Amino acid sequence: METRLIDVDDDAVCTRAYDVIVASKNHERPWNEPPSLAETLVEWRHVDKAEPMEMWGAWDGDDLVGVATIWLPMDDNTSMVWHDVQVDPAHRRRGAGSALVERIVGRATEVGRPTLVTDCIVPAGADGHPYGRFAEKHGFRLSNTEITRHLELPVDDDLLARHAEHARTRWEGGYRLETHVGGVPAALQPSLCAVMNQLGVDAPTGDIEFEEESLTPARYQEHLELFLRQGRTRVTTVAVHEATGDVVAYTDLMLPAGAPSVAWQWGTLVHKAHRGRRLGMAVKVENLRRLQTDHPERSRVITTNDDTNSWMVSINEDLGFRVVERNPAYQRSLA
Repeated sequence: METRLIDVDDDAVCTRAYDVIVASKNHERPWNEPPSLAETLVEWRHVDKAEPMEMWGAWDGDDLVGVATIWLPMDDNTSMVWHDVQVDPAHRRRGAGSALVERIVGRATEVGRPTLVTDCIVPAGADGHPYGRFAEKHGFRLSNTEITRHLELPVDDDLLARHAEHARTRWEGGYRLETHVGGVPAALQPSLCAVMNQLGVDAPTGDIEFEEESLTPARYQEHLELFLRQGRTRVTTVAVHEATGDVVAYTDLMLPAGAPSVAWQWGTLVHKAHRGRRLGMAVKVENLRRLQTDHPERSRVITTNDDTNSWMVSINEDLGFRVVERNPAYQRSLA
């Protein structure tokens, strides 16, 4: 089994890599709806200097059968290598996954990064899943487990109204809610980035210790331009503190172009100094309302969070999210 770097400008190789990843991620997951090849290629070919990406392939003869993706954060968490390994189900148990892990370990050693971090997706009730056994076989240990939940749309308007009104009694008078499509205005971007940078350190992550992220307005704008090229729609609701004009809470929904029935719930966070005012519920309700008004074709929202995050879990359950999968995260130290 040979591993070598994938040329992201090679259309034929990238098409096969996309097929491998989709086949792997679709395995035992009939509800999975992947992004399109077109929007995926835009992402692969985008050069992010703050987090360079590498793609390595495993070839069985002339056949590409596995893909490892590596991300190298340059401005924060620089001791870590984020990575993802996918093997075509028709070609598993032949050494492709192990060869790719060896390649990742080699790259981490070459660039002096002692911590490898990855995760996988397994059925909600599955114990001792082969993905976990594979990780442990290669020296990874379980660090934490997040839970994936789905929300079927549309959510009843009366339910949203009740939650919105209950939240309003706690936050009204000190804050205002704003919903923006395609990113927030420039004036709000510095304070939004400051809140978004807290997500990795505020949200429960088990034994994995993350540094505060380093998102800047310039990089935020770069992301917005990338999403525009992909044909994706980003819907963001923020809570703005009236006294300072700063964003103190936010939630994001991302609508992939090639998966027209789903919306991905991205980050949701309330600044620690402004918690206890139901701002989390408030921004999520407003974002869902905008989604249902503007995009009635979307029939499902997908979210993932640590189950020890009882505050966010309770919001999701109150809105009607149901458990579908588990997302165990693993890390390996090369120190």
